[in-house]
Amino acid sequence: MKVDQLGYLAFDFPSAAMADMRTLFQHVIGADVVDGEDGSVRVRLDGRAFRIDMRPQDGLESGYRVAAVGWEVADGPALDALVARVRARGIEVTQGDAAACEARSAAALVRFTDPFGFPVEFFVDRPFGTDERLSTRFVCGSTDRGKFGLGHVVQITHDHLAALDFYRDVLGFGFSDRITWDAADLFFLHCNKRHHSVALGGEIFGMKSGQIDHFMIEATAREYVDEAYAKLKEHGFAVSQTLGQHTNDDVYSFYLMAPVGFRVEFGFGGNIVDDPERWVAKQYDSPSRWGHELMHP
Repeated sequence: MKVDQLGYLAFDFPSAAMADMRTLFQHVIGADVVDGEDGSVRVRLDGRAFRIDMRPQDGLESGYRVAAVGWEVADGPALDALVARVRARGIEVTQGDAAACEARSAAALVRFTDPFGFPVEFFVDRPFGTDERLSTRFVCGSTDRGKFGLGHVVQITHDHLAALDFYRDVLGFGFSDRITWDAADLFFLHCNKRHHSVALGGEIFGMKSGQIDHFMIEATAREYVDEAYAKLKEHGFAVSQTLGQHTNDDVYSFYLMAPVGFRVEFGFGGNIVDDPERWVAKQYDSPSRWGHELMHP
């Protein structure tokens, strides 16, 4: 048993940053946003009620807090099997009540904190319809080509070797590849056809365990990436890394610096893991074939 896909991400942000984060997803990335009466903003990338949940919370120690990393599982038996594996590691798992399920638009939900400080949620999803406009713009969730999920997230851990063990042995991820260069050492893991749904690194670039370097959203066409890149200056967002192409997954992308302290990658054209049994993991000594010039340390 394993997780099927990255279903959603939930964050707490300072109230002052909420308007900019809303603009980022609606006017730069081109997603749909839904405003809540409590000041929250939900980002839609397909027919699901949300893929990114943003809530105002002042008094945070840093510019944001990861409130949940939601991993979708196939059904109740798969959920039970994964919970048993987590508990076997001595980790407390709590059952989400009806209100928690409603908040996440889930049929079933459990919660725990992984050994590296990330609040994890396993959930069984509810059925939802198709949004034709969004499905033609984003590679998200389950498509006619298979499962891809929200995108990927790069997690910072105090021990990325131990994190590799946990995410492979407990959550059931497969090892895609590794990139080691002078600035960082990252493991890339897959759970479906997406080249990687999570990447794991040590405490690099001044970040601490439980934080993220970035998360990635994938477009269905290169032109959507170029259009978004052209809009960054207009909407007041700093380029973190220029347009470029990665070595390991071949994604064409750029990175922007969000006003909350992490980055967002928007890309196109990732490699596909068609047959996990025949996948051959490689090691790279550079994260990019070309481009991705660092503009914002």
